[in-house]
Amino acid sequence: MVLDLKGNVARKVAKLKEMKKQRGVTLLEIIIVLGIIGVIAAGVVILAQRAFTAQDLSAVQDDLTSVRTAMNEAYKDQAEYPAQTDSILTLSKSTIGDTTVSNASPIATLVRLGKISADEAFNGFSNDAFQIANAQTDSSSSQKKGFVVMVNGLASEECRNLISQMGNQWDYVEAVNTNAAAGSEPTITGKDFSVGKSGAILKTLTSGEIAPADIVADGVCDGQGSVNGVIFGSK
Repeated sequence: MVLDLKGNVARKVAKLKEMKKQRGVTLLEIIIVLGIIGVIAAGVVILAQRAFTAQDLSAVQDDLTSVRTAMNEAYKDQAEYPAQTDSILTLSKSTIGDTTVSNASPIATLVRLGKISADEAFNGFSNDAFQIANAQTDSSSSQKKGFVVMVNGLASEECRNLISQMGNQWDYVEAVNTNAAAGSEPTITGKDFSVGKSGAILKTLTSGEIAPADIVADGVCDGQGSVNGVIFGSK
């Protein structure tokens, strides 16, 4: 009787130890699975962020191409491109095409001429309308035969990617690393495409192609936060 009781107790103790061991293994397995899920989730988030950035960059490039074509079409018979007059910060997608709203900025004029849509007139990164000003293509002439377009509200990676992907398609490229956040209107007037390539001025009519080393140089697209911008110029 005593032996049977001891045997039962021993079996119950052994069973309890086995159950504890199983629970321990199960908990360890859960921790491992959760860790794997966490790693996968982090990877998915990074991939999603890159996909969204790539989509935004592609959209901005398409819009810039539309703006460039529209500027050429609208002003091809004029002596020079128009100066920036009114602020673009007062414009919205609902007012930019409204001729009863007083605004003579080039981007508003393009929309009102039917050359581009209201959606194409706005930079998807900052949600500001594209800022446009005229520029010189030859320092020996006072006529403004070129124009520049500002893309503001860019983070460093976005700024560098944009220059890398389409910088060499333009006649003039200049990086801005401060005061170009969303809702700002940096000074882009007085640009001259005939100057030499130097510092943040990455491409002109007198320089060659933009090299990768130029894009990652000190002072180029290295502002902290979404305060960077790119000025693209065309003749």
